[in-house]
Amino acid sequence: MALLRQALALLPLLAGCNASSSPVPGQPDPLVGAWELVSYTDTPDGGAPVSYFGERPIGLFVFTAGGHVSISLMHNPPGKADASADADPDACVPDWYCSYFGTYSYDPSGPSWTTHVTGGNIPNYLGTDQQRHFEMHGNELTISETFTAEGRTWRGKRVLRKLRP
Repeated sequence: MALLRQALALLPLLAGCNASSSPVPGQPDPLVGAWELVSYTDTPDGGAPVSYFGERPIGLFVFTAGGHVSISLMHNPPGKADASADADPDACVPDWYCSYFGTYSYDPSGPSWTTHVTGGNIPNYLGTDQQRHFEMHGNELTISETFTAEGRTWRGKRVLRKLRP
């Protein structure tokens, strides 16, 4: 959840970027398309993984060839009984659904993308740039991040699967 917030702070970054999604001429942007969320976990150093969005989260990340991105994640199923106890200061409102959108730029050297957040329900993300580092293997994209919350270091891992057009 912190990645979405930080990956949501982690996904695309570069303030005020209206840049093309592919900074290297002739090199295709592998992010373009729609991606479904497969898993979302945060693991504190020395602790067990935490699934803030539940064991079967629902999510969709959409990257356009024109450099726009929209990210939505939610607990499955939603509800007060399933409310997150996420200590991250970038928590979503409500905490069982997170969404943000804006423009993005792709950096193949990372690889990473940076989202310039223009809107969403994560107040601390508005007007910020969120960079996300990732690895791709076939139609699977894994986002990884490290953040500090509750005085501990956490490792976030989000796994996405590309949807066919």
